Amino acid sequence: NKNNRRSQTIMRAAIRTGLLGYTFSFNPSHPSPKTPLQPNEILLQVKSSAINPVDYKLPKQLAGPIPGIDVSGIVQQVGSDVTSLQVGDAVFGRAITAKGNLSGSLAQEAIASEAEVAKKADYLTFEEGAALGTAYLTSLQSLRDAGKVEKGSVVLVIGASGGCGLAGMQLALALGASRVVGICSGKNFEFVKSQTGASSSSTAVELVDYTDEGAMKKICEENVGKFDCIYDTATGSGRGEDYASNSSIANLLKQPTGQFVQINGGPSTWAKKVLGFEDKNRSLVVTAKEGKRDLETIANLLEKEGFKPFLNVKKFDENSIIEGFQQLKERRTKGKIVFTIEE
Repeated sequence: NKNNRRSQTIMRAAIRTGLLGYTFSFNPSHPSPKTPLQPNEILLQVKSSAINPVDYKLPKQLAGPIPGIDVSGIVQQVGSDVTSLQVGDAVFGRAITAKGNLSGSLAQEAIASEAEVAKKADYLTFEEGAALGTAYLTSLQSLRDAGKVEKGSVVLVIGASGGCGLAGMQLALALGASRVVGICSGKNFEFVKSQTGASSSSTAVELVDYTDEGAMKKICEENVGKFDCIYDTATGSGRGEDYASNSSIANLLKQPTGQFVQINGGPSTWAKKVLGFEDKNRSLVVTAKEGKRDLETIANLLEKEGFKPFLNVKKFDENSIIEGFQQLKERRTKGKIVFTIEE
């Protein structure tokens, strides 16, 4: 029987503490995930786990006791209907169960739906695989699906040095954009260039410093109607930036086909999304379910271009968990914060 209970009943895990669970600590003896598995689920021995702002924004009541969505690991058990994976496979993706609940990836074991993980290519380490889930899925779906980015597109990425922004820069190049412009602070220019420069495409990345008023004015004046897609990863992300209601940014869109895509927003943006009142040129992207095929696409695009996610790797202990979430909240980190769960 593929659903045998394991002998292991406790595991090391990060946990949400406090009434709502917005603070984090470490439990060396947390209960292991409950099996038997649903027919289309797998049990993972977690190798690595990455964190995202959503992990501290969701309350414990919604997200469960263990934080973390992004994951990589080794398949330990498979449900009775799982066909694409077997015990021993190395996989990466998101620890989302068949019912759509978050299993929690900052732990030694996690459950995932077969549709939420893909086999890990040798090109990626376990840490790199864990870094792709949320940021790269969000960026691929924002650019390709909402933003209609394809070969020859002209793309502007706002917040180019953050987790989703850097993923967006790399994927825009990999999707064949003919021009990619990134907005970030000048002190991050070299970093962004180093992460997007290995591309086999001849498209050179242009960067604009948002703290330089002259440079911002120049890009806005010289590029009216030029961009097929504006990918805004900064608005609504917690520092008060609002590019979405800035008319000189909106004027950069090619008319009438250009798309403004944002991944965070204020209450009114969310209300429009929920009620179905979004403008045809504006969309707020919420990452789609069942990421397997898109995860495979992302791994292939990165390998084709020679790109990798940029990592800030941490140990799996209480101090590192607290430090990692603190850095994420203060946005003092370059690249993705990833925890090595099992060496």
